[in-house]
Amino acid sequence: GLLSQGIVARLLARWAGAESGSGPRLLRGLPGNPTTEMDLQLWAVAQTIRSDPASRAVFATGPGPIVDAFESGLLPPIAQSAIQSFLDRYGMRAVAEIDIGRPRWRDDPLSLIQNLTSYLQIDDPKAAPDRVFQRASAEAERLAADYLVQVRQKQGGLRARVLAALIRRMRLLAGLREMPKFYLIKLFDVLRTALLHSGQDLTAQGRLERADDIFFVPLDTLRAVAQGDQPDLKAIVTRERAAYEAELARPQMPRLLLSTGEAFYQGLGETGSNDLIGDGVSPGTVEGTVRVVIDPRGVRLVPGEILVCPATDPGWTPLFLSAGGLVMELGGMMTHGSVVAREYGIPAVVGVYDATHRLQTGQRVRVDGSAGRIVLLDSEVARDSQSGAGK
Repeated sequence: GLLSQGIVARLLARWAGAESGSGPRLLRGLPGNPTTEMDLQLWAVAQTIRSDPASRAVFATGPGPIVDAFESGLLPPIAQSAIQSFLDRYGMRAVAEIDIGRPRWRDDPLSLIQNLTSYLQIDDPKAAPDRVFQRASAEAERLAADYLVQVRQKQGGLRARVLAALIRRMRLLAGLREMPKFYLIKLFDVLRTALLHSGQDLTAQGRLERADDIFFVPLDTLRAVAQGDQPDLKAIVTRERAAYEAELARPQMPRLLLSTGEAFYQGLGETGSNDLIGDGVSPGTVEGTVRVVIDPRGVRLVPGEILVCPATDPGWTPLFLSAGGLVMELGGMMTHGSVVAREYGIPAVVGVYDATHRLQTGQRVRVDGSAGRIVLLDSEVARDSQSGAGK
């Protein structure tokens, strides 16, 4: 699927004279992506809650009481069952889920509850994520048909058939790139569960303060403990946790690092006075209000807001169903956020230097996912942002 994607991009430019931003439009609404399927399943949970008056009334309250009620099994039966069914299938996912020590959704469902609350605010049927996804898929199919007509007229039937086969293979298979990560996280969940059981035993023995401290104990040390050694695990946890906190404080990685030692943090290219530059990874243009999010846990995105964040993984993507656009400091054409944004038809720009500081929650911007630009529509904030861009 990915090989076909690269060939299609070149053939569209050579045979149909297509612009560089045309290829990503063909990647909208791809089937078989487990991350997209997960997000749409969460939207289905929201619709189940919406259809039940008792559940809908509970979700009109704050998210904290909803989480408490769910964990106590006291939500209305329809909501309790719908959320539990989702967690039975996807509860092993999390933000920064490659880190086996990070809490999973089943451990802390607050972010899911926040997302469900946001989804329930989407009243316009045309803005419903499942319909948006269907429209994106239909748009990609129409665009592919238009290109095939052009190629058939200009290049002949044989080349049109070759291009049709490549586009079909790309759309059928490219979405599966998320599948290995999905099953890797399921495997990590088995390992995490086993470690937590051991952590509970060590806590009961007084050797750890709490079960999840075990994630700060090196594996070699755990193997030694299994063989009967008695190291000071609490001291090891204190030392390793301090090192972990120090790593979290590291500055942003540069976008480009030369062998001479020169580092470049900003996007490459000329910008206008009100522009931030990056890489356009999902075409389209949208205007909206910025919401800067550093950690998605406990965040509720108002439908249509522009999500601005350092980077994303599948644990972030439920926010995409509410977002009008996406801006990331890190990422590329094939990172999770870019892939899912394209499939939903959300304009997205990544690689925007220091975006979470140069953009401010509440300001209005225009995100151009085709050109890779963010235009600041609030002139005073725009000047402030540009003056700090070179720091």
